[in-house]
Amino acid sequence: MAILIPNFCIAIKDAESCNTAIHLAEKIQSYFRSKVLTYSIGNKGGLPATFKNEELASVKDIDKHFKDSECDLLILPIANDSGKGLVTVAEANKLIDRIERMVLTVPASLNSLTISRIVVPIDSSFETRQKVPYAISMAKAFGATLQVVGVSNDKGKDSEVLIKNYIRQVCSNIEEKGVLCTSEIRLGGNPTQVVLDYAKEINAGMIVIMTEQETNFTSFFSGKYSQQMVKGANLPVLSIHPKDLILSEARL
Repeated sequence: MAILIPNFCIAIKDAESCNTAIHLAEKIQSYFRSKVLTYSIGNKGGLPATFKNEELASVKDIDKHFKDSECDLLILPIANDSGKGLVTVAEANKLIDRIERMVLTVPASLNSLTISRIVVPIDSSFETRQKVPYAISMAKAFGATLQVVGVSNDKGKDSEVLIKNYIRQVCSNIEEKGVLCTSEIRLGGNPTQVVLDYAKEINAGMIVIMTEQETNFTSFFSGKYSQQMVKGANLPVLSIHPKDLILSEARL
């Protein structure tokens, strides 16, 4: 089943300080032929003509307006010390938790960005593979290779065998969809930091994770780990909420 994004939103302060996020939005719009709604909190000048604009009074208004919309994705430019961007990491993580839809966080410190490699972390939880259909769609949208990395803070043989099996299934699924992929395993240490270090080594342009607070989700890349990823990443992070996941395809 293909992932479609017919409608999405991007929140900005102004076009100049959120230019990287706008560039990514244009790429996603072009591939999925999406309708784009801009939540502008400040100067709306310089927006692409194909973006519909809606002015909001503050960041606090994003939550309600997005929940009332039919959008499948929210793009958030993460603010930096120089004043570029819109939301803080804390504000972004609160929105990710509350709106329960896809969120793409984009650090405003990035002046330009080429997404040729997308990192897909795989851990030992059953749910870890459920993000793969979304990663495939993003790879196609940006013409990128998927870099599958198996991680765990458990160096035990059972964990290694399970993750290797998941990676084999995931890579087979990715290749069946016509997307190039590579894979490797890095066991031990903080999984979030391991993934961030790996992404930096390969010059990745995006990381795809999922976020969830329910107790039946044991993935490293949920809850506090997803928050650490958004905070520590100097590249876009696509956070997928499990209620959006396609179980039939994710089970592989």
